[in-house]
Amino acid sequence: MDRGVPQRYSYKFVPVHLADLNDNAPVFSREIYEVKVPETAPINTPVIRLKVTDADEGRNALVFLEIVGGNEGGEFYVNAETGMLYTAVNLDAEKKAFYTLTVSAVDQGNAGTRKQSSAKVKINVVDTNDNDPTFEQSEMEVWIDENEPAGTSVVKITAKDRDSGENAYISYSIDNIQKVPFEIDHFSGIVKTKQVLDYETMKREYLLHVRVSDWGLPYRRQAEMQLHVRLRDVNDNRPQFERIDCTGHVSRYVSIGSEIITVSAIDFDAGNIISYRIVSGNEDGCFALDSASGVLSVACDLADVKVTERVINVTATDGSHFADVNPVHMHLVNAKRNSQARILSDQSAFECRDTGVARRLTEAIAAAERNNMPSKDDEYALTPSRYGENIHAPEFVDFPSEIKVNESAKIGTTLVRIRARDKDLDYNGKLVFCISSGDRDSVFGIDPDTGDLNVIGYLDRERESEYFLNVSVYDLGKPQKSASKMLPVTILDVNDNAPRFEKSLASFRISETALNGTNVWRANATDADLGENARVTYSLVTETNDFRVDPVTGVLTVFGRLDRERQEIYELRIRAQDHGGKGTDSPPLYSDALVRVTVDDVNDNAPSFALSTYTVKIREDVPIWTVVAVVDATDPDEASGGDIEYFLSDAMESEGYFKVDKVSGTIRTTQSLDFEERQVHTLTIVAKDRGEPSLSSETMVIIEVVDVNENLHAPLFDDFVVSASVFENQPVGTLVTTVHAKDADPVGGDSRIGYTIRGGDGIGIFSIDNEGEYACWFPFSVDQFTRDVHRSTKIDRDRYPEICVELSNLVLLRHSADAERKLVETRQVERENKAAGRISTTGSAVRQYLTFSSDYL
Repeated sequence: MDRGVPQRYSYKFVPVHLADLNDNAPVFSREIYEVKVPETAPINTPVIRLKVTDADEGRNALVFLEIVGGNEGGEFYVNAETGMLYTAVNLDAEKKAFYTLTVSAVDQGNAGTRKQSSAKVKINVVDTNDNDPTFEQSEMEVWIDENEPAGTSVVKITAKDRDSGENAYISYSIDNIQKVPFEIDHFSGIVKTKQVLDYETMKREYLLHVRVSDWGLPYRRQAEMQLHVRLRDVNDNRPQFERIDCTGHVSRYVSIGSEIITVSAIDFDAGNIISYRIVSGNEDGCFALDSASGVLSVACDLADVKVTERVINVTATDGSHFADVNPVHMHLVNAKRNSQARILSDQSAFECRDTGVARRLTEAIAAAERNNMPSKDDEYALTPSRYGENIHAPEFVDFPSEIKVNESAKIGTTLVRIRARDKDLDYNGKLVFCISSGDRDSVFGIDPDTGDLNVIGYLDRERESEYFLNVSVYDLGKPQKSASKMLPVTILDVNDNAPRFEKSLASFRISETALNGTNVWRANATDADLGENARVTYSLVTETNDFRVDPVTGVLTVFGRLDRERQEIYELRIRAQDHGGKGTDSPPLYSDALVRVTVDDVNDNAPSFALSTYTVKIREDVPIWTVVAVVDATDPDEASGGDIEYFLSDAMESEGYFKVDKVSGTIRTTQSLDFEERQVHTLTIVAKDRGEPSLSSETMVIIEVVDVNENLHAPLFDDFVVSASVFENQPVGTLVTTVHAKDADPVGGDSRIGYTIRGGDGIGIFSIDNEGEYACWFPFSVDQFTRDVHRSTKIDRDRYPEICVELSNLVLLRHSADAERKLVETRQVERENKAAGRISTTGSAVRQYLTFSSDYL
């Protein structure tokens, strides 16, 4: 941009590549991440993908992630490149339910310039009912007295569960196979009797299987314990006589100490000792009852007893309870000695009523034996195979041999459902799935519950064409059992890559004489896809008949005849397009390269005149060196091939009347002209360029000499000296200033004034209009009637910093006035074809001098 008024400028696009500085730190998508993960998640379960961006380029934008805090136990690890956070161990919410990890992102710029940032990851380990309830005691023994009323508390069972929430809620139950006379409160764990227990007739020892269950889902975890309830015998039965209401005969002549009858009592309580005693009827002490054996004997001489009927009331006791009074009726008889012996020796002499207690005792003993025999519950012990032991390992069912997936598969696409089974029950048969290894790009995920294998990242066959996933399935038993299989995953190609040129911008120069078929450039584009998706065809997008590109090889060649003068620069857009998209919704992809071809000039054009013949009229009285005409030739070639020099033909040169300026083509008079001597001069002007080889052309200039008549008065300029300025680089014909002269001759031909440049314009920079014929051959011209001075061609300020022009005021008579005087009025020269000034004179001067500053030319 220049500093003139108005300012002028030009511009050019210059590509500037700024080398990246590592001035941007990596940025996480969030400062704090919050995520939940079940505690049953297997090792290598994806937790969350941490997204990080870096505004730099290249290695400065390559970011690696690392856990730098909160992972003291090594429970998690992060894929440094993909940002996926995984579990590294089996988690346990009961040990630690919350983690706050600090993850650092460091770019890979040069050492000393690396930048980093960090983010927090808050992880909540969700409880998943992975703990069985546990009893404070796995086995207990308690005693309870018989005959306690129904609902009597026996013992309180206590258990707890390390899980949380509903997984920790527990309830109790008795899980015996056979009915038992006990119940347990489901929530408090208090064991109570359901009925009155009898030691003598019922089971004396109970083995209760007490079960505790949590409320977790999908399965309740359970545990069992053994509760031994032993029945303590209580003296709750009184003795009962086997026979009662005995009646018999006793001789008065029996000897003292003779046994009359034995009474017997039975006590249903075990281990009780029965003793007998006489309650009444023996006030005289004639009878004695053995307390241990129950034998009733004579204790006196019955002959002295006056009564004949005696009733002895006896009873039995176990020390706490007494039997009902058992009367023994005796009839005292006066029998002979031999009859006495018979009576005393025969117990059947007494008749008694049998109570059946002996039979009942036998039945009670038999029932007790039956009730206390080992039961199924006694044989049924707590075995790990039913409630705790994990016997079977999981097994895969119909495991796929291979999976193929298009690289265009969207995130969330389910590829296959992995199926497995476990013959165990409950949590021992509950299965969870995971990818143990092989997913180095963190693009696959498996639903731990359903086994659905899903796409969780963007697939790219060009980055990785095949994965070998180690798929594992675990049960939730203790100890945990698992199975694993390798699953090959093949990524199928999709036309998602456009061809890429080795060089997308290229610039070449070629001669305009290059022959048809000349190679200019070989385009080389590659496509990262496969097959037809990678086959490239080249085409020329830019419409031109001068070049073509081979569709297979990509070679750019000249196809027509080049002509720099017709078109110097070609901006050719070459397209490389693949053959993908057939049979799919994806169209073929392409990319373009821009090739700039500059046609170098060859001197193949001769200079060309605007006219083949120029006709000029000039007065015979013009001074020597007067500008007659300016011939102008153009040459579209460049450099020396476009530089033109003007010459007169040798014959014209020899005549000596005219001379042509070698540079500007200005024709001047070199001698005085004489109408009477020669009225027409025919010149041959040669224009020759400076190329190799040099080319030339000719034109003819016919100069007609005009006869001039004398008049009385010479024209006079208003001012003798006029100064004017003009900006450089103004277009030809630009008005510079206006000069004005007057002629005192009568109105008519003698007073009509014509203007010519007389001196000071040695190279023909200025021109002046003569007799109404506008001649714009030079940088300046003066209209001979309007007195306006114009710039008619470009002026080089460096070559001509100031130009002085002598103007001659002529009249169309036979002789001209030579009066001169200096003009002193100076006027500002305006820009852009406007009048720069006007010169007027009232004297008789015929010549004036104009001085121009090239700062304005």
